[in-house]
Amino acid sequence: MDKRMGRPTLLLALSIAVLVTLSLPASTQSQSSAGAAAGSVLPRSVVVPLSVVSHFFPEVTHEASTGENQAAAASARATRLVIYANADGSKKVTLSVDQYATPSDASSAFQEAVEKSKSVPGYKPVSVPTVSQQSMAGVVTQGAETHVGIGVLDADLIIGATIAGYDATPQNINKLVALTRQQAAAGKKAMRKH
Repeated sequence: MDKRMGRPTLLLALSIAVLVTLSLPASTQSQSSAGAAAGSVLPRSVVVPLSVVSHFFPEVTHEASTGENQAAAASARATRLVIYANADGSKKVTLSVDQYATPSDASSAFQEAVEKSKSVPGYKPVSVPTVSQQSMAGVVTQGAETHVGIGVLDADLIIGATIAGYDATPQNINKLVALTRQQAAAGKKAMRKH
């Protein structure tokens, strides 16, 4: 295996196949057939607003981008990814919701991503409380940039939350867990209306 894994591959595995666009501008993202079908974007309301994110990470000042989560597994029915950033883009919070046809499909995609995470060079699992049905978390540092990601399986949804440009301190991890809990609740509530 290539020891120098590309950022999209790294984030795909780290963040439960939901956060490949974390640090890449939209113009550099590959249009992979692995993503959800084109045009299958969940409503913006499935992801918490900036006010919720900045409560936990006050450096984050704006929504940098939103749209389809192109890193979602091929079986994803619909997705939404939102990247929030600070003024110079050095700190980012990325949230995503991927919906699958069945809980079994979501579980299979989640398990595959967990296995891929274990193969990422430098990946270290992080112990966090269970956020929902199943959760996993990990941290990877490449160069000077650290990514901490949490993936959550909840019925037919996979919810992802990642911070980039932050140190992997217990305080930042706890804030990410709390944000992930709010995102999971908001995503489920919005999907009931969808």
